[in-house]
Amino acid sequence: MNYQTISMSAIALAVLARSAMAFTAEEAKETMHDGTIVSITSTELVMKSNDKEHTHTLAKHAKMTLDGKDCKAEDLKAGLKIRVTTKNGDAKDATNVEAISKNAMFANTHEGKFVSTTTGKFVMTNTDGKEHSHTITGDTKVTCDKKDCKVSDLKAGTKIRVTTKKSDEKAVTCIEAIVKDSDFAQSI
Repeated sequence: MNYQTISMSAIALAVLARSAMAFTAEEAKETMHDGTIVSITSTELVMKSNDKEHTHTLAKHAKMTLDGKDCKAEDLKAGLKIRVTTKNGDAKDATNVEAISKNAMFANTHEGKFVSTTTGKFVMTNTDGKEHSHTITGDTKVTCDKKDCKVSDLKAGTKIRVTTKKSDEKAVTCIEAIVKDSDFAQSI
């Protein structure tokens, strides 16, 4: 009887641990949307991206920053450049709003040059010429001169801007490459 109780407890603990791991993995999924603020209240954000307006509900504990400093919804004004993060596949529920007015780039954006790629690994140099690598997945968006392309289309030395996940700075969500165009693809 004692062994059965221990075995049932072990099974219950294993099921609970697996459920927690699945929940944590689901929580880690995030999608970012760049654009500009059209309007914002304490509960709703209307943004413009690719000449279309999108409405997001601000999560109860949504984190908001302006030029890297914590702020409130009332500190963010129409016209500011923003990056909105949504989680759990719900593109309407904004969990993070990062706005910039003085800074040139968002916090998790890196510029440099493309070096090479292998299955799942992307190598680049930063603006100081220091080499570093990131992971890429099937969800990584890649553009060349504002048009969709593949990582395999990139040539060594191509100017790039890489956006990484907030929750994992090694995981690339977007690679924007300049081949002929003088501006990056997601300029607003």
